[in-house]
Amino acid sequence: MLIRFQIKNLYSFEEETEFNLLTNDSELLPHHKKHANGVDFLRMTAIYGANASGKSNFVKAIGLLKETIKRGKIIDNANDYKFKLSKTALTEPISLGIELLTNSKMYYYTLTFEHNQILNEALIETFKEGEDRVVFERSLAGETQQIPFIGGNVKDEKERMFLELLSEKLLSKEELLLTFLAQKYPNEYADIDNVFSWFSETLIVLSSSFKVNGMIHLFNINSEIRDFINTFIPNLSTGIEKFHIKTDRIEKTFPNLSEENKKELIDKIKREGNEGAAFYDNYTREEVGIVLGEDNHLYTKRLFTEHLGRNGYKGQFPFRLESDGTKRLLEYAPLISDVINNEQVYIVDEIERSIHPMMIKELIKKISSDPTAKGQLIFTTHESCLLDQEILRPDEIWFTQKDMGGATQMYSLSDFNISNTATVENDYLNGRYGGIPFLSNLKELNWHTDETIPK
Repeated sequence: MLIRFQIKNLYSFEEETEFNLLTNDSELLPHHKKHANGVDFLRMTAIYGANASGKSNFVKAIGLLKETIKRGKIIDNANDYKFKLSKTALTEPISLGIELLTNSKMYYYTLTFEHNQILNEALIETFKEGEDRVVFERSLAGETQQIPFIGGNVKDEKERMFLELLSEKLLSKEELLLTFLAQKYPNEYADIDNVFSWFSETLIVLSSSFKVNGMIHLFNINSEIRDFINTFIPNLSTGIEKFHIKTDRIEKTFPNLSEENKKELIDKIKREGNEGAAFYDNYTREEVGIVLGEDNHLYTKRLFTEHLGRNGYKGQFPFRLESDGTKRLLEYAPLISDVINNEQVYIVDEIERSIHPMMIKELIKKISSDPTAKGQLIFTTHESCLLDQEILRPDEIWFTQKDMGGATQMYSLSDFNISNTATVENDYLNGRYGGIPFLSNLKELNWHTDETIPK
């Protein structure tokens, strides 16, 4: 679970800015609160703000940290990502910090870097009461890397020599110690493995333009996802009664496919040892799965929808003919199922994209009202209909807004003194909480003129 995230001097964030999922004293939606290690935190958050206020930059910052840990080294040309509207900021490093809960332990990981080198990196096990425990610490003093200890004081001469070798020879100044130890010594540092696994497996960051790869395969083999899709989407008045997979010989789907291409596909499937391949057909705008049958022939698997017509007539449509909104709903199915059934953490940018306000409200409401939901959902949105205290608590609503210097600020609705019966949506649209566009006077643009346009 995500507890807090800190950003400094990255994208539109200048000064250190903190976002957190800590609770206030609100008694609304008590099942949204999680408790672990003496800390109460939340399982949902919506982030609002005007266009270009920093919402997407927040998602990008978390995504950058995840990808940096995944690849094991800092991004190339790191200085290009600094806050650019301040001379002072251009001379300072980028810093990211995150506190998380995994396997019943809380950790704080921080990374500071600039140019092509890491200035500081640390992993700390945190406790509500008592002293925190440093798992590892790494810093750069001049041109010398210092790694004073891993998991406590240096135990013996062998470990001292290893740390010297690590800092002088094995670990470059652009490589992450977290990733290096997790990949090279996965069985020796349990805390490091815990945190690395959380970033690589539990945390999922989705941009506004994301596409789910392998949906055909997932729908075909995962009965839980298949049942969920066939229960959830038909209830959203999309006109769809059912989803199903249609299997055909590859010659029927792609009549112009050459024998050479077929052989390449067969070799690829056999070589990779998987149950098939999936690709996105740009011409038909649909994902097609390709599998090798027991008869050694290639078959395609495509998603079809079943619609109910007049007098009980049922018609089948290839999924490519469905609307962008329906396709988006299908792509959200694994997300919704994961958040409800598993301890996944999803960060989603523009969650309402291509989806009608009533549908996105129903989707979020489903997650909000489920007392058994295990995961976390953090999303950015412009959809004001979600500003409903029956769906989101005040401490689950955050805003982004730029100051006079162009830097993003983040703050929570719980910073305002609002009652449990307040109409948050109306107050937000009226500008009470900020986080909305400041529009110029359209009269100054002469849009009000009644003069006849000359012919």
